Amino acid sequence: MFVDEIINNLKGNEFLNTSLLTKSNKNRLYYAVKQPDGNIKVVLPFVFENKNFLKLSEYREGIEGATQRVIEEIKQEIIKKKRFLQLAGYFGRIYKALYEPLTVVNCDLNLGYDLWRADKYNYIEGDKIYLILRMIFKEKDAKEIVKQINELCNDLDKFIKNISIDLLIDEAKNIINQKYLRDKLDELGLVCFISNDSKPARKYTDVRRHYRIAGPKEVNIPFECPEELEPIEIELKYGKKVKGLGIKKGEIFIITGRNAQGKTTLLQAIDSGRDDHLIGDGREFIITTKSLSKASTGSMEMSGQDISLFFQKLPSGIKGSPKAVYGTASGSMYMAYQIQRSIKNKTKLILIDEDNSAVNLLVSGVLSKWFEGVKSLSEIIMENREKLGDSSFIIVTSSLDLLTALGDRAIYLEDHKAKYLDLNYFREELGRYYLELASKFFGKYGQSSN
Repeated sequence: MFVDEIINNLKGNEFLNTSLLTKSNKNRLYYAVKQPDGNIKVVLPFVFENKNFLKLSEYREGIEGATQRVIEEIKQEIIKKKRFLQLAGYFGRIYKALYEPLTVVNCDLNLGYDLWRADKYNYIEGDKIYLILRMIFKEKDAKEIVKQINELCNDLDKFIKNISIDLLIDEAKNIINQKYLRDKLDELGLVCFISNDSKPARKYTDVRRHYRIAGPKEVNIPFECPEELEPIEIELKYGKKVKGLGIKKGEIFIITGRNAQGKTTLLQAIDSGRDDHLIGDGREFIITTKSLSKASTGSMEMSGQDISLFFQKLPSGIKGSPKAVYGTASGSMYMAYQIQRSIKNKTKLILIDEDNSAVNLLVSGVLSKWFEGVKSLSEIIMENREKLGDSSFIIVTSSLDLLTALGDRAIYLEDHKAKYLDLNYFREELGRYYLELASKFFGKYGQSSN
């Protein structure tokens, strides 16, 4: 096979990681294949040495941050100085994933799996960095490809040896600090912490289409915790203090405001707080418990699921009982199941966005009470708060005033900046609004004869 011919000609290459050239790894960790544009893609494992990496030994808990920084420094050299062009596929349209920047490490989702990133095959160990290189060659001749691989490896070796070890140590410390704070949330009585100066807005690309792996937007208004919410200050492991908003265990925290003010973006950043981020991502110290779930509308085939916290009866066409439902769930039934399952599993934090929700499950209406037998989340908060267990809720809403009024604390976003919402004042205003609305309604339509 062509890859065997390449490897046979690479025997003099001191950087080739021959330990991975096993039969079981063939066509997985190393291969050569023709691309749709006619180029040849060659994937091979290499190892480069840098004695300075030994200085990272006391920062092993954050070593993946240092590894990712090495990879990102190579990518920046590719993009800015047009070096190592084989690693970028000569910037061909179909090769963007090869050199696309990535500021996320330790993401628990298989997002951007084709991006070059720190993982079990790209890592620093001792004085060496192990890398899987994905290279694109215009040439078809094995000997010419090998010549270019040798030149590329020599060039990479020199570049890696010149990367500042202080830069890598800072990155490792940064990752350790994030892990340290996440581990400390319980002790602090928190499920989430949002540091001042965090930058939640994301820029999406063809290969980073999900907010968890997207990079920072150029225009990015920093988060600042309103003083009325008593921002807390936390000292991290490596000589840094962060100050910001702490979301408490068991609380219902509301994020509200008009459309297009960044509410969903902030909620997505909170969700991304389960990941670790490189310096410059903007979300480094948005730190969230990993015991998190999201509740949204959707559909699924029910096979005995319990939704009795919200449903007192089932609509026609659905079999079973609220405690054991069978059939195709509606959007509200699916969302009810998600929330109830999370509470039963003692999930620490539940995220809800009005835009992705079954509204009748959040706030009841007269018709939903008559016909659906649904007890909304608002009613449960008012009448049976204890049934929510110790789970915290962060809820994004713009029009569900009753749900907002039932929160423990709240912010509203205006011009993409967080402002304090005085819920006592809001409840008084909401009460007056309801009374005025009722007066107008009855004045216009008169009272029912019943």
